[in-house]
Amino acid sequence: MATIQASDLNTLLNLAGGVADETLEAILDQAIDMLNLYGADLPNMTGTAGSKTVSLEGKERGAVFIVARAVYYSFYKGVDVVAVAGQSLSTADLLSNSNVLSSVREASRKLTDLEVSVG
Repeated sequence: MATIQASDLNTLLNLAGGVADETLEAILDQAIDMLNLYGADLPNMTGTAGSKTVSLEGKERGAVFIVARAVYYSFYKGVDVVAVAGQSLSTADLLSNSNVLSSVREASRKLTDLEVSVG
């Protein structure tokens, strides 16, 4: 089991403390909720806001961070619009991308697959 907290997501996304721990906790809980939507059975974070934790197995942790990245760039950070040399560029909402949604479903499916050993 590995314990996850907001600082882990902060480090992985290289945010340099630019996002409040409470916000990162909400992103992690949203990622967990999305995985659960597709059949995983993961617990949400517990504790006091700003210092919440959740204990997960290694593959669960990996799935949560994959989805948390999509949640961060899709829900929290939102769509950016930048003007470059008179042209307007915008980043796509990741959750409108069918490949991202497929990745979320696949991560959840891998968590719900039964492991069978023949011995």
